Amino acid sequence: MNLRLQFNLRQLVIILVLAVLVFLTLVPILFMLISSLKSNAQILGNFWGLPAPARWGNYSEALNAIWRYIINTVGYAVGGSVCVMLLSSISGYIFAKKTFPGKEILFMMMLAIMMIPGILTLIPSYVLYENMGLTNTPWVIIVSSAAGGQIFGTFLCRTYMSGLPSELFEAARIDGAAEMRVFLRIVIPLSLPILATLFIMQSVGVYNDYIWPLLTIRDSNLQVIAVGLTIFTKQFGVTDLGTRFAAYAISSVPLLLIFSFGMKYYIQGMTQGALKM
Repeated sequence: MNLRLQFNLRQLVIILVLAVLVFLTLVPILFMLISSLKSNAQILGNFWGLPAPARWGNYSEALNAIWRYIINTVGYAVGGSVCVMLLSSISGYIFAKKTFPGKEILFMMMLAIMMIPGILTLIPSYVLYENMGLTNTPWVIIVSSAAGGQIFGTFLCRTYMSGLPSELFEAARIDGAAEMRVFLRIVIPLSLPILATLFIMQSVGVYNDYIWPLLTIRDSNLQVIAVGLTIFTKQFGVTDLGTRFAAYAISSVPLLLIFSFGMKYYIQGMTQGALKM
């Protein structure tokens, strides 16, 4: 009986600790949602109070201000993520199932590049894209995200595809299937979980990026949401805090949709990839 009581108390303590952690995690989100319905006077005068009255117009003002930035960012994220999926699946398959001289050395060199902080290559990358005439165009975001996510994507795809049974590929080749057919009909369908995981991770990275778009894009019509969220300033330099919080809430919707529809494949890909490592 004592052992059972101790077990129940231990479970209760664990549940309480987890509940506190969840609450602390949700406090900023709740504060954002509550503040998005307030005016500046309500936020500054009653910081933790509920909105009275609620200013639902903050959301319409915020949407009118940032809808173009959201569309731009979603387009950049999808374009860059699709490129990363395509290139990483090809290179991952080659590293996983093909044999060629220097394969392991080349792969280790690619992994070594991951150890270099991105801030060290920021200025050289800007000079490169400026010389290619890509700055202040959508391609500076799409191409850079495709190039930047390629190494980690190759690592994920190679790890995952190494666990695929080679007998399937050999049987398909014996039946007369060309290499491209084997890749499109066998490798890609079996690798959908890890590709979905890669798509989600890359999309979130592009969607949340701030420094690179701020440095390379000058045209407001091409700017991304992370930079666009800094525009809510009225006359005399006063920031409209309620509208800004509403914009934060609206800008999180695309990421919530991505995770809602792709969470199953994301967890499956991460779990299977970890097991195969």
